[in-house]
Amino acid sequence: MNATAGCFGKIGWAVHFCPGQTGVKSALIAENQQDTSCVSTGEMVRGLQVGTEMLKSLRARRLAFGSASASALALTAILTAILTPILGGCAPQAKTTAGGAADASAAQATAQETYLRAMPDDVEGQYKHAMVLRDTDAEQASRLFEHAALQGHGESAYQLGLLQTDAKRRVEWYSMAAAIGQTDAQYALGEAYLHGQGTAKEPAWGLSWFERAARAGHARAQHAMGVALMSGLSGPAMQEEALVWLLIAKQNGFADADLMIGLLQARFSPAVSRDAQERAQAWTNEPAGDAEARATTRFAQYALGRLGFDAGSADGIRGDRTDQAVSAFRVSQGMNAGGLDGRTLDLLRERLAVLAN
Repeated sequence: MNATAGCFGKIGWAVHFCPGQTGVKSALIAENQQDTSCVSTGEMVRGLQVGTEMLKSLRARRLAFGSASASALALTAILTAILTPILGGCAPQAKTTAGGAADASAAQATAQETYLRAMPDDVEGQYKHAMVLRDTDAEQASRLFEHAALQGHGESAYQLGLLQTDAKRRVEWYSMAAAIGQTDAQYALGEAYLHGQGTAKEPAWGLSWFERAARAGHARAQHAMGVALMSGLSGPAMQEEALVWLLIAKQNGFADADLMIGLLQARFSPAVSRDAQERAQAWTNEPAGDAEARATTRFAQYALGRLGFDAGSADGIRGDRTDQAVSAFRVSQGMNAGGLDGRTLDLLRERLAVLAN
């Protein structure tokens, strides 16, 4: 057998297509012994993808390593990630056992650890690396997602939530991602509270998360806002505002909004429909802070009204009436008269939960 593809000491390595198989054949020649096995093309591609993402990350960040050892550490991680899935096939087939699989998994884990040590702050690189592994090695992907999420990477926290089988754990990671401003997580969290999946059922609080995502430009959340306002989820139905949200969702590519739009337009005069269309066309996404303020104000207005405080219509627009109701509620709870803060929102949620039971 010709082993001209590479030579390390007394060991030659060559690659051939496996006869009758979909894969690549790695042939080892060590002294007078020869072992052969096959590694799938998918494994080779995966290894190259992982390594490529690491190299891209290095180039993008233009990392200046402080020492030769740090540079070597990073390159070792990259080469290990590229070669482990490929050269793993060079082991004799007789050793392809449960123990061999465990050894391969341990080698991959070591590569991950080396990479994290080399670039502990490269959260974007960790996220991209995890996305490559997501469908083939969920355990290692989860580890990288978690490492990035705990450093404030919202997309990693959301992806980690998607990988959870336990609904409560899913909500925990969605909550982290949503607080950072990841709109898919905000929508998913709204769904969880609306239906009581992995958390207590709090429809009005779920609507507040829909609204944050909707105001940031999330089409599915915009549709959910329209349906919620049309059905009166946060108090009396607000059908004109519902139509505006549904039209915005359609503009952003949510085709399923057509049915609800048709139902609402049939109830309105042409003038009202034109006004809603003009408002939708003039819509622009809002900054996260503004979106949160509107969403939490709407929730507070709804909750205060349910609890007997006159906060006005639950439209998300603060005024003297809303502020006075907030202050009165705070005093009733033994707090000083003040504004709408996190503690006040928590108390409103608690009191609504008591009413629901």
